[in-house]
Amino acid sequence: MGPDTNDGSDLDAGGGSHSPRASVDRLSNDQKKMLASNPAKPDVVYKVSSRRLRDLAADSSAGSATAAAERRRGRENFRVDVSPTVRVYGRVYDGGAHAAKTIVFVHQWSILGGSMGMMHGMAERLWDKGYNTIIFNLRGVGKSTGTPTLCGCTETGDVEAVCRYTAKRFSGSQIYIVASSAGAPIGGSVIDKVDEIEGYIAIGYLFGWATALFFCGHYPGVLCTRKRRLFINGSCDMFTSVCEFLCCWGLMCCAPDVHTIPGGGHFEIEGPEYDNHMVELIELFIEEQETPSGSYGCLWCLPTSCCTTCVFGTFAAIAVGIVAATVGL
Repeated sequence: MGPDTNDGSDLDAGGGSHSPRASVDRLSNDQKKMLASNPAKPDVVYKVSSRRLRDLAADSSAGSATAAAERRRGRENFRVDVSPTVRVYGRVYDGGAHAAKTIVFVHQWSILGGSMGMMHGMAERLWDKGYNTIIFNLRGVGKSTGTPTLCGCTETGDVEAVCRYTAKRFSGSQIYIVASSAGAPIGGSVIDKVDEIEGYIAIGYLFGWATALFFCGHYPGVLCTRKRRLFINGSCDMFTSVCEFLCCWGLMCCAPDVHTIPGGGHFEIEGPEYDNHMVELIELFIEEQETPSGSYGCLWCLPTSCCTTCVFGTFAAIAVGIVAATVGL
């Protein structure tokens, strides 16, 4: 037997040289039009139409493949050597030549499973809007080498190294840090360490008295800077109550922008279901438009419902946390 020369093009018509598809192929264009308008040949009309639909689908598929290839070219994995023993790995989403602003994301607490994958949704959405975005794993997470610390003291070096890499890669671009949960104090510590950083957005910053035991060593970074800041908190945050946030807000050098999500919990607002809302707030802040919800007031204008225990508990925890940070936990 010789090789099978049938390329399978007539299989969908039932095969054979006498199939309607084969007959149509031998006709002229005028004859095809006549057959297509003849209701007595519905099978022929169907075959001609389905062939055209397949051609259109192939063209559409080719266009989608081209768009997907263009999109993939904007993504690139990178590595930054923080020290001889610490390397952090991440991903760059290049917004193109017209992207003048870059957003660096800092993920949640490594010890509780935080990783750059938790920031992926916001990074891609903002990339679609024309920004350069960067996500990365802090030390000890994923491929990143090194050991995570309880208070995030050494992780600030990771954020600073990535921001300097960003400033070099996207020369002239304005850098904004977006940090969530425990990543917010860590990211806030480097605001004034890199000149190219223009602003800072914190999602669920940990100002509560309990979390201050771990992270208050990072507080001066956000309290003393004169750069623009946006704090996004839920009104039902289990780690930082409204009055606890107000205590620290009154100590800040320059009043930041504040947005409170009514009924939002700490883990709830950092979940993927809030990504679109966060992207909207981040974009408004970066473009220097008015962010929904104004400032709370000052330390001396606390609401009458503010609990005195929370106020003094926060300051006591800050003092203890400073000692812990000095020891280097």
